[in-house]
Amino acid sequence: MDRQLQKIIKKCRKNDRQAQFDLYHSCFDYLLAICFRYQRQREDAVSLLNEAFLKILLNLDSYDSKKDFKPWAATITVRTAIDQYRSEQSYKENTDFKESDADLEEVQLGPAQQKLMEGLSADDVQDLIFGLPERDRMVFVLHEWEGYQHYEIAQKLNCSERSSKRYLRAAKDKLRKELSHMQALKKVI
Repeated sequence: MDRQLQKIIKKCRKNDRQAQFDLYHSCFDYLLAICFRYQRQREDAVSLLNEAFLKILLNLDSYDSKKDFKPWAATITVRTAIDQYRSEQSYKENTDFKESDADLEEVQLGPAQQKLMEGLSADDVQDLIFGLPERDRMVFVLHEWEGYQHYEIAQKLNCSERSSKRYLRAAKDKLRKELSHMQALKKVI
């Protein structure tokens, strides 16, 4: 880890306000990119980042300075996004989904859809993902971007593992349909 960052963290642990400011600015872009996975509007993403950064500062004593700081801070940021999502949602303990286990198999994109995906900009992909219902989007981001397994997502979002799989399936189905629609439009144009 960079020596300058180590010095800043050491000062932060002593409640040095300037060091806290410097740490915030050194991590801002990195953590904001993570927040944009969960919040579409810049103001909401910055608000999430600020909440996460407060938790980072409050937990600096538990940070192991022998390890990289940014992945540790990223973990706190993702957990903060999950906590924020949970606090905004009212959950049903048992959902009553009627699909069979076969319905929960992975959705695969066809070759034409994969080719279309390769031609999309980052903004286009973000628009597609933020077009998903919030719960589907949260599960999609946690599973596909963050690499969480369904049992972990179920624990974090207070739902069943089966529900997590169902939300991921629904998200992928909606993305696939939207890509098919975009492909059809591309042929017309």
